[in-house]
Amino acid sequence: MITEELNNEDLKQVEDFWNTHLCGKQFVDAKFPSKEFFELYRNFRYKKTHHLDTYIDWKGAKGKDVLEIGLGIGADGSRWAQNARTYTGVDLTAEAVYATKIHLDHLGLKGHIVQGNAEALVLPSNHFDIVYSHGVLHHTTNIENTFREVNRVLKPKGEFIVMLYSKGSFNYWFRIQFYFRLRLLFEILKNKLGGSSKGDWALHVKNFKQEGWSYLSWNNFPHRCTDGPDCKIANIYWQSEMVKMLENSGFTIEKTKKAHFPIGGHFPKLERFLASFMGFHQIIWARKR
Repeated sequence: MITEELNNEDLKQVEDFWNTHLCGKQFVDAKFPSKEFFELYRNFRYKKTHHLDTYIDWKGAKGKDVLEIGLGIGADGSRWAQNARTYTGVDLTAEAVYATKIHLDHLGLKGHIVQGNAEALVLPSNHFDIVYSHGVLHHTTNIENTFREVNRVLKPKGEFIVMLYSKGSFNYWFRIQFYFRLRLLFEILKNKLGGSSKGDWALHVKNFKQEGWSYLSWNNFPHRCTDGPDCKIANIYWQSEMVKMLENSGFTIEKTKKAHFPIGGHFPKLERFLASFMGFHQIIWARKR
């Protein structure tokens, strides 16, 4: 019973964080949820994460039933809905469900968009040809429960495309474990000497004052350096860990690719080359056994 209570608390924290930090909304300077906002957001997303249109076969969904877990603002959902026979989207938060519904409406696209927990999907078994989840499931409290649920709802030989944060990356070792930690130590010292911090660094300092040196621990600190200092669950995995969990959940791995090297999408070919060795986004294509 204690474990269930802890999991429920963690789940509520994840839901509350993403309800108030709709993924990507902060990058667009337009009225939300206007048609202009969604157009600008799509342009931003596929410039910054340019590898998606290269690596993801959206048109391969033709004649297929697609489920997306974790919706953000619905940009990827619009890609799937344009091509799939049916598109279903599930998100833990009411805000993402609301944004995705309006986004699809603006584009004249259809989809079944529902609020729900990926660890216990209220969806039929053996129903979907493709399940897609990009940058979401590392925020779940028990990712292996989710993998088993994905396996359940997929048709036999169905495809699972998932992106998770990778430990085998420049972002994890240099930016998070070295630079961010060193920068926070500098900000802590600056505040002790009477200075002040701004933006996310002010939040990091606040968290440090509340949690003490454990905030900077090797296992804890990386969670707070991916999607914001108040995001408490952002797991980062070795590729071997991801593969093992997927295989234990009934999948066969078909291929893997690394993506996202932090140079802002300005030099896409260079970024894709560097990311192929040191990318933070590990994309895995798996097949239900």
